[in-house]
Amino acid sequence: MRFIGAKEKGKVQILGIPYDSTTCFRPGTRFAPDGIRFFSDNLEEYSLPLGKSLEEVEFCDLGNLYPSTAPEKMVDEVYEAVRKMEIPVILGGEHSITFPVLRALSERYENLTVVHFDAHADLRDDYSGTKYSHACVMRRVLELGVQIVQLGVRSATREEAELRMENTNIKVVETFEELKSLVSKIEMPVYFSIDIDFFDPAFAPGTGTPEPPGFSPVEFFNFIYKLPDVNVVGFDVVEVSPPYDPSGTTQMLAAKIVRELILKFWG
Repeated sequence: MRFIGAKEKGKVQILGIPYDSTTCFRPGTRFAPDGIRFFSDNLEEYSLPLGKSLEEVEFCDLGNLYPSTAPEKMVDEVYEAVRKMEIPVILGGEHSITFPVLRALSERYENLTVVHFDAHADLRDDYSGTKYSHACVMRRVLELGVQIVQLGVRSATREEAELRMENTNIKVVETFEELKSLVSKIEMPVYFSIDIDFFDPAFAPGTGTPEPPGFSPVEFFNFIYKLPDVNVVGFDVVEVSPPYDPSGTTQMLAAKIVRELILKFWG
């Protein structure tokens, strides 16, 4: 199964990572990569708002990487895989997979900025006995020296809240207008990490840790469509959980995000 419009080769490369070994509430994100691909077949290759088609983009789908269940081994295996990719588009899986992706990209690009769309801060130092939990992913990313811009966070521990205020490598924005203004000024490489629980659970119920309220897909897509040229070097969509998405609404949203971002940045 491949994402709609995928070619045999291309510099933009989709990789699924069906991993949910550190999920702390409701597992199931391991089913997401193929679920997102399945629902992509309900899309047209053409985007009306962007006036572009996937037919015109040289991108491929590499299938799935099945890493070890142990988080420490998973990190090394995903890192080695992404090192070989040109422009990674990652289908999670839980959010812990983002750290090894950014570990690889931070070695390739100086002054990398991560735009982090999420309901949760993900800045715990450790959780459930591992530093590589999905609850710790942005803490590990921070240790790479990467700049993090967060939008949508509405759940955090006291320690995480204090870290967000004190660490100069974390920028917190509250609205898409603030984010647009900030991202438009970034000349360095940018990576988008999109946790599907960023959206209000009314729009994306199929996730392991839903957190009301949240943003709407309309707000997100309008931001993408109006964003000026940005040097985006990859993105991921994570934390979609098909067992909690019986109507397919969440998987459909994730598939459309993938299509629109590919067309926006590389179409």
